[in-house]
Amino acid sequence: MPLNMKDIADAVGVSRTTVSRVLSGKAEQFRIARKTAERIIAEAKARGYRPSELARGLRTARSNTLGLVVSDISNPFFANIAWAAEQAAEKAGFATVIGSSGEDPAREKAYIENLRSRGADGLIIASAGGDYEHLFALKNEGYPFVLLDRVFEDLDCDFVAVDNVRASRDLIEKLIDRVQPARVAFLGGRMETSTGRGRLEGYRAALRARKIEFDNDLVIRGDYSVESGRMGTEALLALKRPPDAIFCANNKILFGCLERLAAAPGEPWTSMPVASFDVTPFMQIVGRRLIVASQPERAIGARAVELLIKRVLSAPPGTPRMGKPFEHALLDVELRQFGM
Repeated sequence: MPLNMKDIADAVGVSRTTVSRVLSGKAEQFRIARKTAERIIAEAKARGYRPSELARGLRTARSNTLGLVVSDISNPFFANIAWAAEQAAEKAGFATVIGSSGEDPAREKAYIENLRSRGADGLIIASAGGDYEHLFALKNEGYPFVLLDRVFEDLDCDFVAVDNVRASRDLIEKLIDRVQPARVAFLGGRMETSTGRGRLEGYRAALRARKIEFDNDLVIRGDYSVESGRMGTEALLALKRPPDAIFCANNKILFGCLERLAAAPGEPWTSMPVASFDVTPFMQIVGRRLIVASQPERAIGARAVELLIKRVLSAPPGTPRMGKPFEHALLDVELRQFGM
């Protein structure tokens, strides 16, 4: 378990900074009284830390704990990444503490502050987007962190993600190949995120490549939720001229879209092709054919841990960013039903 600096500080009656300095072996450097240092160490031991682990922490100034903050742990995409990251960290001798911001930037900041106060050596962050000054602050302090899935163009730091523009373009072009004439609708996520912007850019690029005019009526901008997919599909149902196919920017939007299509009255909705990011359980039995951009979730989680541990153990802050976009795979999910 990670060192909880605040609890130890409260018990001993000193500041959290003092606790951090003692447990990182810097008591003499900062002229902290020997008796105070001994009380802090005794309190840490009393809270269940084995002497060998505490000694290692004093020598290395590490807790051997990594923090992972994702935007939505209920999304199978992030859940699978979290599982892979936890497994990779364990193999490297690190524990993992996981938090979910629920797409709330304020909650994300609170999780980051909490994990740091508990002694996390570094963080993997799938940011909610919007205000990200706190991430600039981490970089300026030299605190190790890796961005996951969502990146910021003006924040030069380590990241792990797929090329969302290219993946989105590939999906849209495959939809266009399937239907003629090709009026493809776009159900998007939050434009504050790089995934939201990149997937819309890929959509536009596919239309340009196939010389199809952009129609703003077919573009619904929402958030990454089931309800957003449901409401966006409702808006498409109300159009005088419906689309020929629908692209969903993530799997939760897809869930809402499919739910609403299932209740739609007959054609063209019954057989309308649908595409989405990310494989999810039971896609083969949803009752319609899907085209999916599959992201290598396990590889993404393991790579994020690899990059972060490199920073924690040796790499100095300020070095060039590590990481390059992962490849995606397009899957044509066949229609299957129980008993067939």
